[in-house]
Amino acid sequence: MKFDFDEDINIDLTPLIDVIFMLLIFFIMTTTFSKPVIDIMLPASKTAEKAGSETKEIVITVSNKGDIYYGENIISANELEKILKDNPDKILNMFIDKTAPFQSFVHIVDIAKKEREGRFIISTDIAERQ
Repeated sequence: MKFDFDEDINIDLTPLIDVIFMLLIFFIMTTTFSKPVIDIMLPASKTAEKAGSETKEIVITVSNKGDIYYGENIISANELEKILKDNPDKILNMFIDKTAPFQSFVHIVDIAKKEREGRFIISTDIAERQ
């Protein structure tokens, strides 16, 4: 019995490449469909993480008296609506005092729902860890 070791051994990688491309397509498609319509951060979360600095957001702050702040300036609901219309590509990020009147919150959410189709972020503090 004689073995000829001069022949090249070939492994066909085509099926492996096909499987890798199918997995890649699967993961790309599932990540694009899993985006939520409304981004809401729940109040007082023990597992909350700090978000990176986002340059494409409009930051609105509501004080405990119900005043709406854009930067350092107090604005009205009509001015907020105009700001949202002027910046359609930026996401609305709301910092609302926990003692703020609920009607102020509802009014801003109504504006955000109208102008942002319900897509906004409500930012909160991290809960005390025990």
